[in-house]
Amino acid sequence: MTARRDMPHVAVIGGGATGCGVARDLILRGFIVTLIETGDLGCGTSSRFHGMLQSGARYAVSDTGYAAECMRDRRAVAALAPETVEETGGLFVALEEDPADYADLFLAGCRAADIPVTELDPGRVMADEPNISRRVRRAFAVPDATVQPWRLLNLLADDIRSRGGTILTRHRVTAVQRAGGRVVALTVEGGGNSRNMPVDVVVNAAGPWAGEVAHMFEAGIDLELTKGSILVFGHRLVSRAVNRCRPPTSHDIMVPTGTVSLFGTTSQIVDDPGTTAVRPEEIQALLDGAEPMVPGIRGYRVLRAWAGVRPLVKPANWRPGNPLPRSHRVIDHTEGGLVGAITICGGSFTSHRSMAEDAGNHVCRHFGVNEPSRTAKTPLRTMAAGNEGWRPGANYEHTETGRSFVQLLCECENVPCSAVEALVEGNDMRSLHDIRRRLRVGFGPCQGTFCGARLASMVASAGGDGHEELARFWGERLKGATLAAYGTNARQLILSDLVHRETLGIELRDSVDTRQDRS
Repeated sequence: MTARRDMPHVAVIGGGATGCGVARDLILRGFIVTLIETGDLGCGTSSRFHGMLQSGARYAVSDTGYAAECMRDRRAVAALAPETVEETGGLFVALEEDPADYADLFLAGCRAADIPVTELDPGRVMADEPNISRRVRRAFAVPDATVQPWRLLNLLADDIRSRGGTILTRHRVTAVQRAGGRVVALTVEGGGNSRNMPVDVVVNAAGPWAGEVAHMFEAGIDLELTKGSILVFGHRLVSRAVNRCRPPTSHDIMVPTGTVSLFGTTSQIVDDPGTTAVRPEEIQALLDGAEPMVPGIRGYRVLRAWAGVRPLVKPANWRPGNPLPRSHRVIDHTEGGLVGAITICGGSFTSHRSMAEDAGNHVCRHFGVNEPSRTAKTPLRTMAAGNEGWRPGANYEHTETGRSFVQLLCECENVPCSAVEALVEGNDMRSLHDIRRRLRVGFGPCQGTFCGARLASMVASAGGDGHEELARFWGERLKGATLAAYGTNARQLILSDLVHRETLGIELRDSVDTRQDRS
């Protein structure tokens, strides 16, 4: 289904997984939809997490209902956009110092949440995963996976546009106009212009910034913003996503993604949703936390560190000190005196589809529209041929089996130049950042040192501003890399910086804040 002219116009604020999911859910029901994002798609929390498409097993004990929701959506996303998902599988390992009774609770919780779980022989697990601790007491296999967030978000966006939706990136809603207690228009600024956009309903899906958007509704949302920092290692240290089998806490997840591994996370309550600064002491805390799971972790190369902010909703009368639930909440601001304003917040990347369905149901009830959600069964109009899942080694296998020795753009992720040409010519892309995110250029061990300039050259040849975008890319990479630079890592970082600044003539602006990394 596509947008119908006789249907109401819904504006969705926020271009992360939730906002893109809501926009797609509504356009599949026939609504006219405009998605508004202040930056690029996925520039907030949706690109700042551990990269898991989780089974929900992590919350099987603490929140069984939410765990079951994750499992349902994990299956749905993998079926609708398989080329964004690597079926790594997941492990939960109980070490000798972990609570002895938690493993049985975990097993029961997974079964109650309908999460497939199998107990494994610890000796076999330690043999299969040589880098993890030799002190594994019990181990469980669950269907965790990893996801390419930017690829999925861009597929969602492509599908929204193909059905008649409008997406405005780098635009900001600055005011909500009302008449008779009802939303009638938004003031939108972007591209050097300001305009009034008539709307019938506005959905606030701004993630950590949902509270700030709600202020424009003259409403408040009780959110707890938690910053989590993550380390990126230059190897796939594990073959499956590995969790400590203990109550969910900090420093207990190692996730293989692409050619690297992510380890996290820390947990710090913050006031500012844009707080992505990583403190040096967090680096040490992460390394200390990783040591029991992966002994000798400091001997592996750390590429960089970055952080994201998780927005959790505080239920009414919640006791201070108790861990907040991860489930989402839809807030209709009609009770607060503003008709046509809805906020969706909480949840996770994995559960974005069910969050969108819930928000879409609220919009339908608001207008008395009887249109069911179709997102669970309607495949994305994907850019990839076939329905194979994402496998980082597939490009290498294709090269070897097909003897297809083509010119490579990125050696780390084995991305051929032809893949860039297809996006530039077939999709009319001229943005270095959009291209590299879709193809994972610069995500591997060299962090764009050698492939970044090649991509910038191709972008410039197609009419884009490759040099300027390369400068911004390296400035962002440098922010997270300097925090984790020690020993050999520091020497490699100096080499990369020399390549960019001396060989390529990249100049970093004085305003660059080296405490943050948003790429």
